[in-house]
Amino acid sequence: MRGSYVVGASAVALSAALGVGLAWAAPVPASRAVTTGIADYNAAQVTTANGILTVPAGLATYRVNRGSLEINSRFTVTLPTNFAFSSQPSLSDTGTSTFTLLSGGIGAQSATFVVGVTPLLSNQTATLNSFAISGATALETPIPVVAALPITLQSTNNAEIDNNDATPLTKGAFASEPGATAIFVGAIQFIDLSSPSLGDLFLSSPDTPTAVFGATAIQAETVDAATSSVPVLSPSGALNSLSTSDTATFTTAGFFNGIETAFASTTSDCKSPIAGATQAATVSSLTIPDVPINREIFLCLTATGTSLMSENTQGFDPSITPGTSTDFLGARAIVEFPGIFTYTGGGIVNVTNFFTGDDSGYSSLLRVNNAGSEPVNVYALVQPDTGGAPLTGSLGSLGAGVGTVFTEPQVAAVTGLNLANSGQRSTVQLIITGDFGAVAASSLLVNPSGVVTNVGVQRNDEPKG
Repeated sequence: MRGSYVVGASAVALSAALGVGLAWAAPVPASRAVTTGIADYNAAQVTTANGILTVPAGLATYRVNRGSLEINSRFTVTLPTNFAFSSQPSLSDTGTSTFTLLSGGIGAQSATFVVGVTPLLSNQTATLNSFAISGATALETPIPVVAALPITLQSTNNAEIDNNDATPLTKGAFASEPGATAIFVGAIQFIDLSSPSLGDLFLSSPDTPTAVFGATAIQAETVDAATSSVPVLSPSGALNSLSTSDTATFTTAGFFNGIETAFASTTSDCKSPIAGATQAATVSSLTIPDVPINREIFLCLTATGTSLMSENTQGFDPSITPGTSTDFLGARAIVEFPGIFTYTGGGIVNVTNFFTGDDSGYSSLLRVNNAGSEPVNVYALVQPDTGGAPLTGSLGSLGAGVGTVFTEPQVAAVTGLNLANSGQRSTVQLIITGDFGAVAASSLLVNPSGVVTNVGVQRNDEPKG
């Protein structure tokens, strides 16, 4: 009788048909494994400690998954480049083995131990106890935990060759952080475009030149920035702490036309300014020095009261640097809400992104028409293609039912815009007080014969306020 064969059948299907199970081999674990609890230090305090640090117990644990560390075998611990032990290292284990220092240790990058009494067996571990290091100057510059400097451990000199580590087992173990954390919560403020403020004051009752734009709380960084899970340490090995006399400098970019100064206050009404914590603003940034740490501080600004202020619709993203302090390098800013400055009592009319300089007989004109029943005040808001802070200036009042035309030199005179020729351009918007929805505007490019060759018009923003 001729036999039959199953060719190419699935082993799983065949075993099911025969009513038998398959035994799948489990992956064979590596014979040894190393885990680390990263020692993450305040980088500024590493500097003041001259790179001499205490390392908490449990920095590295070596696990035997199979085989053993035999009696009289060698076990070597090696620190990162330029690091050295400044106290005698030691190990504890979950068995009854001993680890006796044979060579290296204090003053050396490595320490080699002899295993004694009993072997360290499968499923047992050896863990580094607390020790001190010197030469850790690499940690004076922040190193995130994901790029931690390595420690290596290696078992050698076992009679059974399979009990040796062919190469050292390496794991990240040393990192550092800027040292401080800052929580920032921005405020919502309205710039009043209605009369009589005309964009010079913040909306209030009555309108005011001074307003809070946010609050911050700066404190010691206690967990790492990358994972928020690794404790940040002082050189002593204790949890990171900062001097109560520390101060910080708060800086943020933004649009600060019309802002005179920025300062810190202990109260949200900005009526309790902190001595020394005041500095003049620029059109693109503001800085507040001498901000205390370990408490909530309110951040305030004061307008000139005579110049149109700019919107900041994207809020603020601050940076924190040390003030009088030497025990932190900076602060990770956690922005819970960026804040916002926006107009009310008027709004923005978009005009064109093709406003050019005059040359070769060509002229750029700005045409504005107020179809409303009330007068409006008109401000030009221009942004050169070359970049920089937006430029603003008043074009004056425009009566009800009145239209007018402004030349490029007129716009340049009130804003500071500099378009040398027709090859240079800017965007143009108008900030209108009152019924800005009734205002229409466009740019005109007129050739030497007086013919309009380009009309630039953009859609208006949605009404505000």
